[in-house]
Amino acid sequence: MARPVFHVDFDTPENLVFNRAKMRRVFFKIGQIHMRDARRLVMRRGVSAPGENPGYQTGALARSIGYWVPNASSRRSGLMVRIAPGELRGDGGGQALPEKKDRHGGNVFYPAALFYGVHQGAVRQKKHHKNTTGSSEWRIAPRNNFMVDVLESRKAWTRYILQRALRESLRPPRVKRVVK
Repeated sequence: MARPVFHVDFDTPENLVFNRAKMRRVFFKIGQIHMRDARRLVMRRGVSAPGENPGYQTGALARSIGYWVPNASSRRSGLMVRIAPGELRGDGGGQALPEKKDRHGGNVFYPAALFYGVHQGAVRQKKHHKNTTGSSEWRIAPRNNFMVDVLESRKAWTRYILQRALRESLRPPRVKRVVK
């Protein structure tokens, strides 16, 4: 599946102080809003048609959507948010999707099966000839990528929130007044 990314690099000028805590709070807020919108897109009850968002039957897909803001380490700044189905580390209450096993005992990631349009547990065999038209039992028409829809619909809002937070978190250092 495509992973849309919005990335900003910047160097802190020496005469400004960067407040990392303010920026991290904004990433938590962005994660919550995007998670909420993504869950709403998959809450329509019923069977989905090709090209539509996945339908809501058990609610496992909607509950599995979560977000994660990593802690800072020597290799990463901690200024990012990841929003995805099956995201367990987030505060958003994302739960793991139920373990689905294919015929060979391997795990199947359900959102990927929806995006690429393959039934769970389906394995291509000799009888599934390449470039054949028409439906077959092992393949369904792909569903809409609802995560990309959320990112596209919230792109302007996310950019605005990040720019505002960056302006607020970059401040000149406090100057101590010396009284004589």
